[in-house]
Amino acid sequence: MKILIRTILILFTFSAYANAQIGSSYKVNLKYKAYWGGFTVAEITSDTIIDNNNYEVSAHYKVKGIASIVGKMENNTMARGIMHRTGEYRQLYYQSQGNFGKFKYLNKVSFNPDNLMVTDHVQELELRENTEYIPIDDLDKHGFDPMTLFLNMIMNENFNRDYKNGYRDRQFGGVFVSSQSFLCDEYETLEKERRSVFEGETTICKIDGELLAGGIRSTDPKKERKRGREDDDQDSRLWFGKMPGFNGMLPVYTEFKIGWGKVRIYLSDFSIEPIEGNILTAENNRD
Repeated sequence: MKILIRTILILFTFSAYANAQIGSSYKVNLKYKAYWGGFTVAEITSDTIIDNNNYEVSAHYKVKGIASIVGKMENNTMARGIMHRTGEYRQLYYQSQGNFGKFKYLNKVSFNPDNLMVTDHVQELELRENTEYIPIDDLDKHGFDPMTLFLNMIMNENFNRDYKNGYRDRQFGGVFVSSQSFLCDEYETLEKERRSVFEGETTICKIDGELLAGGIRSTDPKKERKRGREDDDQDSRLWFGKMPGFNGMLPVYTEFKIGWGKVRIYLSDFSIEPIEGNILTAENNRD
């Protein structure tokens, strides 16, 4: 289940991208569905508004159905910021609220976009029994928020070239600080799938994370420390592809084993809505 949640978090942070390709101001709506066998076990949705100078991303995921037996897991995240003079998106504010089972959290973070240092951090945590939070030193509180980091990556017009040999950047997620790495050096053609709106050539990226500060640890002396669901350590593979009408890349598929079979997550729907003009959907984009 830990892998499922980590992958969901990656997917909805990536979902900010698609609206950068049409007009100067527009909104994108994306949806992903996760399947385990014949069951839908999670849904991820995202709404984003972006123009030449600003962006705002909001996303939501919820584990549902048979997966809820393991524990109720839900998250609402948003980030807003500016197009910085460096030519990259930089956040002004980031907020994440939700729960991983009995672990509940709320982070409200303000940033200085020039150096990505945290200027204000309001945090509320409700920990599981026999766990404790590892505080982050103020000097370590800097880096891209998760959504903005991924937004900058997949806005890169040279995605395949620049990430073929790997890429790494610093991420501040409120509860943790991590070093995120990306290696995109595999390729595959995906056939038409009834659960997905995508088919065609893809680039496969391995995404991993090294925890630098913060996180949650066990206080039970009899229990060996394992990767916690709250940590940002990841070992996931995502398939990226181009939808008709877009110059850049979108996460379109991922899969992983969870003990009893395999979870598959598909891009199940999307629409792009200019502030003025017709709505672009998965259906009419193919005409």
